[in-house]
Amino acid sequence: MNYLAVDTASESLKVLVCFDGKYGYFQCDDFTAASVRLMPEVDALLRRMGAKVSDMDMFACVTGPGSFTGIRIGMATVKALAYVCEKPTVGVTALELLAYNCKGKDPVVAVSDASNGMRYVAVYDGKMRTLLPPKTLSAEELKDFLAEIEEPYALVADSRTADEINAFCPKDTEKAFAALVEAHAGEAVSGNELQPLYIRKPQAERDLEKKNDTSGK
Repeated sequence: MNYLAVDTASESLKVLVCFDGKYGYFQCDDFTAASVRLMPEVDALLRRMGAKVSDMDMFACVTGPGSFTGIRIGMATVKALAYVCEKPTVGVTALELLAYNCKGKDPVVAVSDASNGMRYVAVYDGKMRTLLPPKTLSAEELKDFLAEIEEPYALVADSRTADEINAFCPKDTEKAFAALVEAHAGEAVSGNELQPLYIRKPQAERDLEKKNDTSGK
């Protein structure tokens, strides 16, 4: 199966192409550049692989949780490409992608930064089946949550949270990204059916609610 997968929701921009059984990968640690660099990097990677967008059988993206702007960029891009090429889409989560770097270990706790002192967390078993769906915890709540786990577990996190909880932080996620997308290929849906994973409200909405609460006092 030929496919194009993008991640604009996590802390790094990722583009993955599988074409004729070969893989091409691009990663940039500045995810804020996604809006400018995504399509140029997609085009460059496809050219390097000797492929065209029309050669793809499927398009995939990380649907969240993560940067709201980033999620929208990836979703819009994949939906547009899928529409033009009349091909299906697959959505995977950022926490699954982290956990896939520890596939085989059981259980795996995946953690990423959710800004403003909050953390995203999810738990998976050794076959990457979800034991705890993605949720948000404060930094202190996360420490308590981890302390309450009685059995040995693998802990994986993004670079913003790894040090504070002494977690493994994967640097090269190409193989994990490919394995994750391919594991979900059987769940492909139309672009119209692809949904983002928003766990928290956008920052602007939270700021407005806070302002309204303050003004109402």
